[in-house]
Amino acid sequence: MQNTTPNGRGERILLIDDEETLVFLCQRSLERLGYQVTGHVDPVCAMEEFTANPFLFDALVTDLSMPGMSGVELARSVLKIRPDIPVVVISGYIRQEDEKAAREIGVCDLILKPDIIDGLAVVLYRVFVAKSSGSVNSTDRHND
Repeated sequence: MQNTTPNGRGERILLIDDEETLVFLCQRSLERLGYQVTGHVDPVCAMEEFTANPFLFDALVTDLSMPGMSGVELARSVLKIRPDIPVVVISGYIRQEDEKAAREIGVCDLILKPDIIDGLAVVLYRVFVAKSSGSVNSTDRHND
């Protein structure tokens, strides 16, 4: 069986989730696909790293619900500094109001956690292809 998961080309991803195991799993999986991943379990620390060097990253992937700062709050802060950076939100459950809030601030896509690895690879590939062609925002929630 052939792997149809798209590979990255060294793009730098800032990944934030309060579940350490998920950060580890996503980081390893995305690195195997060719991405460079910096993982954080604390959104405040991730924001500090991003603020210190906002052009170090090509995309932000953040959990929706985390202690200390929600993924939407983190995305909003990041997008104020770098409006061009693609932001993807991941969550175990996405309410309509969460999706609406994320879309309103410029989040590219939302992915349900059961689809995290393959779904994230597909979304990141799509985001970087769109970015290279001048169109960044996606309109679909990825949950197939």
